[in-house]
Amino acid sequence: MQDLLLETRSYVGLQKKALLIETRDKLGTLLSRLAIAVVCLILGSLALLFFSFFLAYIVGQALGNVALGFAAVTLLVLLLLLLFWHMRTKWVILPITDMMTNLFTVDDQPLETEKVSEELRESRARMNDNFQQMMHTGERPANRVDAVTSWVSRGVAAYEGLRIGLSVIRAIGTIFGRKRRRR
Repeated sequence: MQDLLLETRSYVGLQKKALLIETRDKLGTLLSRLAIAVVCLILGSLALLFFSFFLAYIVGQALGNVALGFAAVTLLVLLLLLLFWHMRTKWVILPITDMMTNLFTVDDQPLETEKVSEELRESRARMNDNFQQMMHTGERPANRVDAVTSWVSRGVAAYEGLRIGLSVIRAIGTIFGRKRRRR
């Protein structure tokens, strides 16, 4: 029972480590893509602004009135904005949704190192072996003291398992931003 408890603790620790590694990697990818998008948006906006001035000046020279050229370019930009608003789902929402879906689904890539995955597999196998041994020991206690001690040990182990489970749930809640309730 004690071995099972130790393996459970080890397994939970390794699962937490694996979750943190995967979250860090995916969050890094997401933030880098966001930074690239912001830089491209700023530079693209500046380029569009200066090109609009250039185009407005050229159209104004061709029409003989610079103000009319600026009005024509403004109308063109408003039409482009209307087209963009009409196509926003296809051009923006679906690609971002697909990117997020691909980013936060389980893929075939190893976590950070294969070592963490291997440790998880070994720990899971040891836990299973210890559990099987505990459940299939046909030994009966020699006397009442051993029987009571065995039951107390099982009760303490169950309590420890419950306590570890609750701490894992609290840790997951903390990681994903759930606020604690005041007592």
